[in-house]
Amino acid sequence: MRQPGSLGRQLAFSMVTVTVSMVLLTLVGFYMTYWLVLKIAPSLLGPEDSLIPNGADIAVIVVMSALGLVIASRVAFRMAVRIVEPVTAVAHAARLVAGGDLSARVTIGRTSSGEMTVLVDDFNAMAGRLERMASDAVAWNAQIAHELRTPLTILRGRLQGVSDGVFAMDDRLVASLTRQVEDLTRLVEDLRIVSLFDSGRLALHRVETNFADEIEDLAEMLRPALQAAGFSLVLELDQGPTFLDPARIRQALTALIDNAIKYADPGPIRIALDLKPKVTELRVADAGPGLPDDFVDSAFERFSRGEEPRSTTRGSGLGLSVVRSILEAHGGSARYSRSQQEFVLSLPVN
Repeated sequence: MRQPGSLGRQLAFSMVTVTVSMVLLTLVGFYMTYWLVLKIAPSLLGPEDSLIPNGADIAVIVVMSALGLVIASRVAFRMAVRIVEPVTAVAHAARLVAGGDLSARVTIGRTSSGEMTVLVDDFNAMAGRLERMASDAVAWNAQIAHELRTPLTILRGRLQGVSDGVFAMDDRLVASLTRQVEDLTRLVEDLRIVSLFDSGRLALHRVETNFADEIEDLAEMLRPALQAAGFSLVLELDQGPTFLDPARIRQALTALIDNAIKYADPGPIRIALDLKPKVTELRVADAGPGLPDDFVDSAFERFSRGEEPRSTTRGSGLGLSVVRSILEAHGGSARYSRSQQEFVLSLPVN
């Protein structure tokens, strides 16, 4: 059996000390009581009774005290092991985590107490979360560098070509550079929203507004670009007030429409607004083919991409994660319905 550390020795020593103290206190109490009886009511005792113990009394006292000490020592040692072993294991794993080994975990035997088991489980859960966060941070930084590299490389190449006289700074080149800047700006904004949500600092400016009017205004603004790409909008909107951040919700809806332009077949895009007593639902459906079954569960993860887009514009893989961040910041949710092949945005009514 593994010996407990200094804390275990302290616990065992404390319990043995308490046991010895209780034995001595019992003896003193017994003789004090016996003395009081002799002083107050000696008639209750026989002539042979005396405060001075005889040989048999001393033998019984010594044997019982020794037996009590042995039992107390064994119990104290076992209890110290049960208490100290998990604490020592957690302390050792904590030192490993502090040193950078985020894979460190604690394992304990079945004899540990319930409180120690909870402590170990909580520590392992914390270490696991730290490990995932560190892994996500590495992947996040790599993905950011990858996504920023493409537009920056194009901008640098075109501008270098202009400087070297290879390209003429005509309207076509200016338009191309402007698109790259717009893509870069959109990417940075998407990264900012997701990062703010992850850190719990995505600010919302909620007001009571007619959600249907906001959708109609956005549809009117996007309709020319949609028509040029072969899409049309079909609106089915309930009228009524909703408490939300209009700018953020328009941003989420725009991301869904952009996603349809990139990946869906040309055709109608249906936007339905359903104002229910406890929840407001916004459903967006296109002409298909819809999300692949093996992609649905990860569709809203950062930098997650499905099949290659049908348009020439390559997505960053952040659009749906931006949608989810905005909806969850409102206390709602964003999901994809396999059965209806539509995106469903839910906002609580409050």
